[in-house]
Order: sequence, then C-alpha cells, then structure tokens
Amino acid sequence: MRTSNRKLDLFFLVLLMLILIGVPFSISYYHRYVSSEKIPPVAKQFTLTGHAERGWLIGEVPAYEAVYFWKQKGLPIEKPVIEVSKGDVVVFKLTSSDVVHGFSLKDYGVYLTNGIEPGKATYVSFTADKAGTFTFSCNAVCGDSHQNMQGILVVKT
Repeated sequence: MRTSNRKLDLFFLVLLMLILIGVPFSISYYHRYVSSEKIPPVAKQFTLTGHAERGWLIGEVPAYEAVYFWKQKGLPIEKPVIEVSKGDVVVFKLTSSDVVHGFSLKDYGVYLTNGIEPGKATYVSFTADKAGTFTFSCNAVCGDSHQNMQGILVVKT
C-alpha cells in the first residue's frame, strides 16, 4: 500500500514540475509567435520599456532590474538614441515595467492614446520618411520624473 502511494506522489510531483516549467515557456513562445505576426519582415524593430524613474529603456526591462541598477550603481538617466535610415519601416514594441505610460512621436504623427499597461506589449509602426533628429516621449503623466520619459530617433539619409 505504501509503495503505491509513493508512486502516486512521485507521479503528481513530476506532473506539477512539468506544468510549472512548461507554462512560462509556453507563454514566451506564444508571445513571440503573436509578435512576429504584427511585425513586417522588413521592419526595423526596437523594444522600449517605460519606467517612471528611469525614463525609456532599450529592451524589455523588468521593474526590479531598472530600480536595482539605478539605485545600486547611481547610473545617470540617459535618453535612448535609435538610428534608422530614411525609408525604413520602424516598429516600436512598447512595454511598461511599472505604471501606465503613453507614447508620442509628434513629427511622424504617432500618438498613443490607449496607454501602455505593465505586462502588455503595444506596437507602434511608421515609415521613416523624413530625415533628421526627432524626440519621442511619454504623453501620459506617469510620475514625478515624467520629464525623463524622452528618447531620440535619428533618421539618416
């Protein structure tokens, strides 16, 4: 009787471990699959994470990493600089690590009004048809350091 209970316990332990390990991988795979459908194959893709204290950060940055690096290393807040060529199709994958943010790239008529919610990706795409240096920013007041929510887009000829 005891051996059968141990086998059953072992079976459920293995099943639980497979579920705990499999779910995050499944979500990650699904996220990549859905993302790839929204992005044209020729597009230049950039991921930006909004953080109320640090501003726009390049890449997907969880909140604990942004706060940790900022407080521990005393890093200065730097505006991200993104360079593309004139005529490129540009896709920004926007995420938030803390609060709801907005996005605005006035020179290209890009205004995000729905907000970028933490844990969800929002995509913005446009064709870089004007050469020059342009500023993108958060258009939703997101905290005391809202003025840090800026970045630079450089479109080369």
